[in-house]
Amino acid sequence: MQIVIDIPEEVKHKVYNYGLSLCPSDKDQLIRAIVNGTPLPKGHGRLIDESQVTGTFTWDNGFIECFAPTIIEADTESEDKE
Repeated sequence: MQIVIDIPEEVKHKVYNYGLSLCPSDKDQLIRAIVNGTPLPKGHGRLIDESQVTGTFTWDNGFIECFAPTIIEADTESEDKE
């Protein structure tokens, strides 16, 4: 299962720096973030930040050339199983 969670930036840094040696309130924030996370459906496509889309958009020849950095790769394993 993949979920999207929202945690405060300072808690993220504490996790990276201290691992499991977090204070109880930081652990509570992480637990709440997981509980309130948004599950991604099986077979979801590539997730991007649409505000970062760049490129050339031309309609005269019916071709659109653009680039958007991937935030989360597509769930191709689930697509193959169906």
